[in-house]
Order: sequence, then structure tokens, then C-alpha cells
Amino acid sequence: MGGAQARLSNQFMWFCMAPVILFLVIVSLAPLIVAIIDSLRELSLTVFTKRGAFVGLENYRELLGDDAKFFASLWRTVVFVLVVVPFEFVFGLAIALYINHEFAGRRLLITLLMLPTMIAPVVVGMMWRYLLMPSFGLLTHYLQQMGFLAETSIFSDQFTAFAALMIIDIWEWTPFMMLIMLAGLTAMPDEPIEAAHLDGANRWQVLWHVQLSFLRPLIIFAVMFRAIEASKVFDTIYILTGGGPGNATETIATFAFRTTFIKWDLGYGATICLVLAFFSLVVAALFFKVTNQAREQ
Repeated sequence: MGGAQARLSNQFMWFCMAPVILFLVIVSLAPLIVAIIDSLRELSLTVFTKRGAFVGLENYRELLGDDAKFFASLWRTVVFVLVVVPFEFVFGLAIALYINHEFAGRRLLITLLMLPTMIAPVVVGMMWRYLLMPSFGLLTHYLQQMGFLAETSIFSDQFTAFAALMIIDIWEWTPFMMLIMLAGLTAMPDEPIEAAHLDGANRWQVLWHVQLSFLRPLIIFAVMFRAIEASKVFDTIYILTGGGPGNATETIATFAFRTTFIKWDLGYGATICLVLAFFSLVVAALFFKVTNQAREQ
């Protein structure tokens, strides 16, 4: 009797979940299938001779073999990720350690610190655009007064434009790292830390051998999430520089957008997006492998 009720309950559960699962499968797989089909065709809206023709892997061969702009944007994306993610982690961990105790106004401070992450990326881009405008930008004025910037926009130089984008991303996403680390520190038991102090460990030894070891799964998750998200950054770059000056700040995401919606080469744009998705899966797989090894240890 109990077994029949359990089977009936499981069947009813799957009956209720089936529409949601079907919807998620359609929403996830349908665009992927369309993108794969488009990547195998010539779908440039500016070329009328071969529109819709099947070209096989020609788009992939051209992208991975001949397109210097793709590799340049890929390299800039890698540099962007390798710079911003470590800084966000270090700053986020430092802030979390600093506020990992009860004090008056702690909740208000955490709320204020989280504001950059809670603001929409488009709003972040617009806000920094006005702050750094060459004529009446507030930060631009003070940078010019201190001699750090000439009478030009910070986005007119290739190096300063790319550096500014990285600093803005660090400002925006450091609170996310802080929140993850703070959650782990709050859940950490006091006994291992007290035992380490009794054994004569100093503050840095406790941090390295006790706290970071306890936080390792959260660190891996946070770094993996931010690495994947940083590789897809688009909003702030598009609003602030549009990939310029020239192509100095063009990443994979902006390169795909420009190819698809500026040049209207839908097939080639689909190829870029699929390659980006593949790289993201590779990064995720590597992080999951590291996570499993950490759990085994």
C-alpha cells in the first residue's frame, strides 16, 4: 500500500513538473539548435548572392584560422578576466574579513557596499560615462586638476580606456565577492580558529591555513562564476567605449554584437557566439574538476 502511494506521488510530481521541464528544454535548446544551423550557413544580410547557402564549417575555419580581429578580441577578453577577477577576489575577501564581526551599522554598511552590484550594468555604464565625460565629468575634472589626465577624454587613449573599464568592473563586482566570502566566514565555526590561536598561529597563518581552507569551495564557485561572467561583459563596454578607440577595448561579446547587428552577418555572428559558449563550458569544466579534487583532498 505504501509503495503504491509512493509511486502515485512520484507520478503526480513528474506530471506537475513536466510542463516546466518542457518549457525550459524548448527555451534552452531551440535557440541553440537555430544558432548551430545558422553557423553552418551564409547569412550575411549585406551579401545577396549566397544568402542562406549551406557552407558547412567554413565560418568556423575562417573564424579560427584567418580572423585576426577574433583572436585580438579573445586576447583582450582573457586579459580582462585575468586582471579583474583576482582583484575582485582579493578586495572582496579583504572587506569581508574587515566587517566579519558585529558592530553598530553593520547591516547598513553591507547594504551600501552592495549597491554597485545591485545597480543594472547599463545604469553603471551611463553613470560612469557622465562622471568621465571630457568636458564636464566630475572625475575627469579632478583627474585633470591632479595632472593625471590631459585635456582629453580618458576613453580617447587605448591604454587608459581599457584600464578604466577594468577598474569600473572591479568596482561593480567586488561587492559580489565580498558577499560570498562574508557568507562563508559567518558560517565558519569558531573552534578551528580558537585552536589555531592556542597553537600559537598568528593572524596570517590562521587566514591561510584555516579560513581559506574552509572557504575553498566558495572561492572556487565565486571565481568560476565571475570568470564566466567577466568573459561575457558587454553592457558597460558598449555604453562607455563601444569597443573603441579603434578596436582597443573590443572583447568577444562586443565583437559578436558588432558582427551580428552592425555588419548583419548572422551566420558568422552565430559562430562567434557558439565558440564563446564552448570556451565558457571549458572554463566551467576545469573549475568543476578543481572543485572535485579539492573535495577529495
